[in-house]
Amino acid sequence: MSSDNSDILLTVEQIVLDLITSLMSCKKVTLEIPNSCRDWYTKDNYDIVGKCRKVVYSVKRSRHRFCLIVYLLAEIHQLHLTGGSCTIRGLYYRNTQVVRSQSYIDAAKMDVCRMLNTAPVNLGILSASKGLITGDIKLLMSNGDVLDCNVYCGAITLPTDFENVERIVTNAEMVLIVEKESVFESLLACNALSTFGLRFILLTGKGYPDCTTRRIVYRLTVECNLPAYILVDADPFGIEIMLVYQLGSQAMSFSAKSLATPTLRWIGLHPSEIDSISNRSVPLTQHDNKKIVDILSRSNLSLGVRQELCRLQQVQLKAEIESVIDFLSPYYIPTKINRNLFI
Repeated sequence: MSSDNSDILLTVEQIVLDLITSLMSCKKVTLEIPNSCRDWYTKDNYDIVGKCRKVVYSVKRSRHRFCLIVYLLAEIHQLHLTGGSCTIRGLYYRNTQVVRSQSYIDAAKMDVCRMLNTAPVNLGILSASKGLITGDIKLLMSNGDVLDCNVYCGAITLPTDFENVERIVTNAEMVLIVEKESVFESLLACNALSTFGLRFILLTGKGYPDCTTRRIVYRLTVECNLPAYILVDADPFGIEIMLVYQLGSQAMSFSAKSLATPTLRWIGLHPSEIDSISNRSVPLTQHDNKKIVDILSRSNLSLGVRQELCRLQQVQLKAEIESVIDFLSPYYIPTKINRNLFI
């Protein structure tokens, strides 16, 4: 058993012992969850005290979350003892009356991650991967399976448990991430893999990326020493998606180390380019402007990203990748990479 697994087991056991002690002392049975981010919660559901959020069994509005967390702790403990894994969907169908909805258990999983101070990939509870990958890459799995993109005509879905990938074999020279599946498919359709003059891996997380997609980008840059580039919409949500890959999710800041890729290069679309494609741009919405303000409030933004966000505020226009889709492969992407026109 690895030291990480041992630490998780010990922490789970200590939490349970504390609960038993509270019961025997006739105290309120309470779970304390580090209040690292409120994105997943509403104030009505929790008593927020200091740096921790309290989930109290005797409080009706938080009782269901309390039960879900205890249920997850028991499952995680068993999985770490046996060395197994399961999916969120599997946990839901094991006890639908307790879980009620997969969205509930997803949110409770984030509580557990904060309590154990670990990333979701370390729990043994897996979410279905949605990321797609193609290009010069071969994934050697711990069970002996080989996922070789070179033998497939199209893309493959990333394995659900990417930690079962023992080794990555590639002769690629770079990684290209695109925000949308539609752009991913368009690049495949125009045979972009053979037109850049570089061997590369093409990947998409279909919007906001899951942990598996972010993890493979991290491993490709660290283990394979590949430069990674990303192409997103010139709007606040595209920029936020880029930042999730680069700096990590705001809701999962505690796990940024193994999931974020600080060396990621943003090649476009940049808001400063909107003037050149203004015939396909559209006005920002109130929701867009609120998102810009939210992102600008973060302290870890680079100067370049901050300037591009301010540019969005100034022009009050946004543009999608599709607005340059016709010359993405033959001109836009190669030019950006070859001339180092990235942020």
